[in-house]
Amino acid sequence: MLTPISERAYTRPELLAETGWLADRLTDPRIRVVDARGAGEYAAGHIAGAVHIDGFGNLPRAENGDMGSPAEFARLVGGLGIDNDTTVVVYDTPTQRMGMVAWALLYYGHADVRILDGGVAKWLAERRTLETQPPAWPTVIYVAKPMEGVYCSLEQAKAAESRDDFVFWDTRSDDEYAGKVAGFGSVPRPGHIPGAAHLDWTELLDAQSRTLKPAAELRQLLEVRGITPDKQVASYCNGGARGALGAFVLRVLGYDRGQAYAGSFQQWSSQPDTVVER
Repeated sequence: MLTPISERAYTRPELLAETGWLADRLTDPRIRVVDARGAGEYAAGHIAGAVHIDGFGNLPRAENGDMGSPAEFARLVGGLGIDNDTTVVVYDTPTQRMGMVAWALLYYGHADVRILDGGVAKWLAERRTLETQPPAWPTVIYVAKPMEGVYCSLEQAKAAESRDDFVFWDTRSDDEYAGKVAGFGSVPRPGHIPGAAHLDWTELLDAQSRTLKPAAELRQLLEVRGITPDKQVASYCNGGARGALGAFVLRVLGYDRGQAYAGSFQQWSSQPDTVVER
């Protein structure tokens, strides 16, 4: 039997939502559900009332891979009926898309954002329904106030190489980390940031239920690689989504110094003054 979120010993279990909890609250006007999958998947069937933000393409991003301006983000979510007091529950299959959207909400200062544990896979396994009709929530005012503490900029990433209390977490596949393949999107110089610890993001989820692994298992996976709560941890991938999921999970575990390097390896490997290891 699947262990409930409340019994997995997370430091911040409120960052996750049970499917049953959400099913009982779909008509609550204070809750907004966000589907982070691709447009085709959303159109084919989504949780009732869910709005759509593709975790790979809809979020505002700067040309160099940094996150977009607070004003751009405010227009996006306000147009979907999300204000600062809304409880937001983000889901997808699940994949890293949900992490990108949920972490972005954290970064722009949203007070109550949660990931739906197990996503659509668990929702459908429990014989819950989907619908195809998109909602028409009224536009509201949203004020974005970025929390710089959860964000690692390029300048911070460059400065971190000389720090003993800092560790990069590469969330990509083994072959991407080793520089054997480029992965999602092209990178000028394959490989990884020097000294980065490696743990594939897929290891965070239980293979059968697709729910987040219990805290003890996650902490063991991280700490054996030197990713410990006493350090500042910046998670990254190629374009930011897998790293963002990693950063969100760090918050669930109580890593108060956890960050996402949003520009990630595409940005790092494009710089003329950075070193890449293979």
